[in-house]
Amino acid sequence: MISWLQGHIQLPGYDVGLWSVEHEEKAAAFLNNPRLCQLLCYISNGKLHFSATLDTEATSCEKLYYFIRSEEIRLNNIDMSIHHGMLSRGTAMQSLLEAMGQVFGPQLFESSTWPDSVKRDLSGHLHRFMGSLTESTFAASRKTVLYLPSGKFLPSVPTAAKNKELVQQLESIVINWTRQIKGVVNSQDSHYHTEVSGPLEEIEFWCTRKEDLCGILQQLQRADVCRVVCVLEASKSSYLARFLSLARRIHENSVEANDNVNFLKNLVTSCKILAGADPARICCILPELLGHIRMIWTLSGYYNNKYPERLASLLRKISHEIISRCRTRVSLSDILYADSINIKASMVLLTV
Repeated sequence: MISWLQGHIQLPGYDVGLWSVEHEEKAAAFLNNPRLCQLLCYISNGKLHFSATLDTEATSCEKLYYFIRSEEIRLNNIDMSIHHGMLSRGTAMQSLLEAMGQVFGPQLFESSTWPDSVKRDLSGHLHRFMGSLTESTFAASRKTVLYLPSGKFLPSVPTAAKNKELVQQLESIVINWTRQIKGVVNSQDSHYHTEVSGPLEEIEFWCTRKEDLCGILQQLQRADVCRVVCVLEASKSSYLARFLSLARRIHENSVEANDNVNFLKNLVTSCKILAGADPARICCILPELLGHIRMIWTLSGYYNNKYPERLASLLRKISHEIISRCRTRVSLSDILYADSINIKASMVLLTV
């Protein structure tokens, strides 16, 4: 069983050769003593350390690998009786998500010792909490991650479809997915009402959106997600149609985002030059920039006459960038309060 522990530690820089007799003794104590519920592993100064408690040195390391036992450990049940994973310092929400998903969630969903009434009530609350935690954890990086419990919590499709309580739990999960995907779809519309940004922000928006939409598509194609959909189809859930409709829109929006990124990337060089240019050089930059925009208007599938508001929004952002560059040389207070000679001198700078 010690070899099982040796093979499951996944710390950066870890190697089985770091083990010593002391490590084997601590590992054996964890495996054989029911009073020891956890074993923490970390690497400090190139050496492997084991601890049964979260001491000061353990909390100061960048990566911490944990083993937590849920029942008596035997060779034939070691995979089920030990939960393990890695925690990272400075990423509290990510670490909490990993611990909840890899340790506490499986203990609840896979345990046969909990009373059914308690397990049923607690699992519903846990699904809602985990959905919210998953969404909040990845929101900062602008990624949409769909929550689904880990482990084998879902029986066969026909059996699951006949389990009313399980179907209700899956419906609550799909309702959360629907809300998340709807937010991603609608975020595109709100983007066009933001007129204070420049063209580089427009390009960054579509690059980020392309990555997020591709990530959602990959998640929708996962086997466990497809299995949830099959269960709700078999149970004739009324919440599935809205979800599938939005899933199709995600595919359509992904195609659009890919097309937009392929065309807008032609503007990056000119827009970067414009963002740092003196007002006097703007007239030299505009012909090339407008030539690229004309090419986009002619060839793009989404910045054309079918969607005139998008090209108009892009041109407004370029105008805003030009105004911002001019404001670096002429301020409003100078125009309102300076004498006419200084005003004329400032305006001359814009054309010289």
